Amino acid sequence: MKKKLKKKAVKKTKKKVIKNQRKSRAKIEPDQLLLQARRILIFGTIDQQMASNVIKQLLTLDGLSNEPITIMINSGGGGVSDGFAIIDTINTISTPVVTFIVGRACSMAGLISISGKARLMTENSIWMAHDIYGGGADYGSKVLASAEHIGELQKRAFSFLAKHTKLSQVDLDKARNQELWLYSDDCKKKGIVNAVVK
Repeated sequence: MKKKLKKKAVKKTKKKVIKNQRKSRAKIEPDQLLLQARRILIFGTIDQQMASNVIKQLLTLDGLSNEPITIMINSGGGGVSDGFAIIDTINTISTPVVTFIVGRACSMAGLISISGKARLMTENSIWMAHDIYGGGADYGSKVLASAEHIGELQKRAFSFLAKHTKLSQVDLDKARNQELWLYSDDCKKKGIVNAVVK
């Protein structure tokens, strides 16, 4: 009788454990798992909200350990100031950051991609640089003031490109006056990435 009761209790406990395991698996949050793996995503438009989230994650992971952080990028770009906020944070934390393009890194996302200590890209990904977007028209005095500000931002962006890549003057001129689109093999040749993941 005692043995039967013991077996029933063991079976009941096992069922409870299995049920709890299933419940906990169902509650797995991908964002938490990514953070535990020290991976941050820049997917979509780079704006103030995204920059704030990325910077919080960088600072949090930097405070926990100096193990490398990987930023995975698939973005068409966004705000220059928001992008430079991310770049400046990458440069000021003590933890090395790896940037990994998986899809596209265009415009401001392209600048972020070249700020990593190590820079990776998948075989079918694309990288693009272009002129700074100046926004809509306004009163003449405001347009002139804005043009000065945009000119300074553009100077900084292209100086950053020249410093962190092997892009030629022809490439930089094309980016400034049109758009410079590069695929993975050219990105490796021109120092935008260190390696292509195939």
